Amino acid sequence: MTTYLLHDDAIRSPEMRHEIAEAIMDPITFLEHDGLRIVIGSWLEESLFESREDIRDEFWNSEDLGREELIRDKSWPVPLIDSEIVRRSLERIGSSKVVVPPSFGVLVADYLRDAGIEVVVDAEAWDARRRRKAPWEIEGIERAQRAAETAMMVAARLLREAEPASGDRLRFEGEILTAEFIRESMTAALSTQGAECEEIIVHSGDAFLGGHEIGVGPILPDKTCIIDCFPRDRRTGCHSDMTRTFVPGTASEDVRRLHDHCLAALRVAQEAIQPGRDDHHARVAEYFHNQGFPTRDHYSGDGPLLEGFPHSLGHGVGLEVHEKPWLGRRPDALVEGDVVAIEPGLYFKGIGGVRLEDTVLVTEDGIEYITDPLPYDLEP
Repeated sequence: MTTYLLHDDAIRSPEMRHEIAEAIMDPITFLEHDGLRIVIGSWLEESLFESREDIRDEFWNSEDLGREELIRDKSWPVPLIDSEIVRRSLERIGSSKVVVPPSFGVLVADYLRDAGIEVVVDAEAWDARRRRKAPWEIEGIERAQRAAETAMMVAARLLREAEPASGDRLRFEGEILTAEFIRESMTAALSTQGAECEEIIVHSGDAFLGGHEIGVGPILPDKTCIIDCFPRDRRTGCHSDMTRTFVPGTASEDVRRLHDHCLAALRVAQEAIQPGRDDHHARVAEYFHNQGFPTRDHYSGDGPLLEGFPHSLGHGVGLEVHEKPWLGRRPDALVEGDVVAIEPGLYFKGIGGVRLEDTVLVTEDGIEYITDPLPYDLEP
């Protein structure tokens, strides 16, 4: 009989947020034992769970487990009070072995082990639980995706209406158009949709060589501009992830060729995204390789591959921007209900970079878009 255990707040811990849905900022305990879901907290949390039969079967007030006595007993170190409440909870259900995620606190784990309780860290078990998205998570991802689309349309308008200026620059309403200005404008648009994004990536020209650097400085005319937006829905904490590539001005033939192949690779990925399959990344890498582009899968040189297709096809999306399943060289087989971002890309110094990314739901028959996808046109 498996006992799943969490003790954390639901802001820091995606595992806890997934299980209890509520954004509780103080540490709380969750147990699932023999199919029984139990939340243990103080009177401050009790009212939140009174009508949440979908989340818990029982709520235990920590006062009933002796919290007040432990606080009054000066011999009890304050940092160990929570650990003792967790131990007493496990004693009440008769469990001497628990399964926890890798993020489980060392203080509580050591206390339980000293008390004779076996604590097993099982990342796969907790990842599998989180891959089964609850209805409220799907709704949150959809809201985040709509916010991303709104923000992306704002960015496209800025690029579309910008005018050439001297010194290889663009001006929007008299001001030099920069990555910072696009990011600030998108952030404001996200806020109106109840979403936020810590850092939106805006890469103009060869800025993609900086990898996950967010991008700074002027937007260059006639060069690629990759915009990667991964907002969080404030109501649920769930993310979406999308990327579009624009060229403000005239795209070169080389860039159009890269774009055509990225769009074709996106279609290859869409066909491979099915329950039970794990060849999604490999199929896209093989497509790029057959078209003469370098890929990390076929690269044997020294150091990292910086051009061609140097990264994985994608990743899971939910309470974290990057979570299971992984769509890379060591892929996870997909299951129905996974939410994944697929993002083929090609990059060459001096030519530019192209990346196209959508977040999709894995269904019995393949994929279902969270929303109708925005166009993939290079022209903003």
